[in-house]
Amino acid sequence: MDIPSDPELLKTQLGIELRRLREEAGYTALEAVAVIGAQTPKLSKLENGNQTADPEDIRKLAEFYGASPEQRDYLIALAEAQPKRRRRRRSGQRDAVPDWFRRFLALEWDATEIRSYEIDMIPGLLQTEDYARSTIVAWEPEADERIIQQQVATRMNRQAALKRNGRPSLRLEVVISEAALRRIQGSNAIMRAQLRHLLAASKRPNITIRILPFDAPDRITMASAFQLFRLAEQNFSTVYLEDLFGATYLKEPEEFTQYSKVLGRLRDAALDPEKSRDFLDKMAGSYT
Repeated sequence: MDIPSDPELLKTQLGIELRRLREEAGYTALEAVAVIGAQTPKLSKLENGNQTADPEDIRKLAEFYGASPEQRDYLIALAEAQPKRRRRRRSGQRDAVPDWFRRFLALEWDATEIRSYEIDMIPGLLQTEDYARSTIVAWEPEADERIIQQQVATRMNRQAALKRNGRPSLRLEVVISEAALRRIQGSNAIMRAQLRHLLAASKRPNITIRILPFDAPDRITMASAFQLFRLAEQNFSTVYLEDLFGATYLKEPEEFTQYSKVLGRLRDAALDPEKSRDFLDKMAGSYT
């Protein structure tokens, strides 16, 4: 089990996981605090990543929420890893496979804003089921069908973050390179349906899609995709970078600001939302 060493990231993830379990179990904050003999403000601080957790409290809450033994043990491990005091030695937090993705899912589920630049692939939050399956099979062609189906389901379930109720909605803004639209994933039929899906998604009020065409003059070049996360309730922001071996989180204000500036330049070079819809419509029609 791989636990993040960065105290802020660790508390943020633990808080998100606790709140998600509570909401899915249907308990109010008042019902939850009775289990640990505390006041409601303590639970609020825990769920917002603003308080160091007592592992015993986490155990009681996890069991009360009906968490699986694996979930319970993971949350307790997060709580036990929290240092009382720790001086930060580096700004980037490196995560190894496989827990980097679990951490990513927690941040994505609770984010109030995600802005991203995508080069070679349609963002996971905007993929169709067939497109998602094709990318997963392409990466692991020998995988058992049960594993593939589980991964497809996970990717589809992630999209619920774009439609959640009762909490601040997720605002998604993406800049997608033309390369992702032209790289055939699966088949022409899959690509046509995927681009039609993007077109429909672009009309939703909380989603903005801009296409960066090949012929955009003098645009800057980025070697890899990246995502910018904001979590309003936790007052937490991070840059998310992913590679073959895991993921890196950059949380220093200067780092977040620099990536935000780069995304702004890519956004300015891209087509506006209306022209991007026209571009998507034309591209979808080309997949016959």
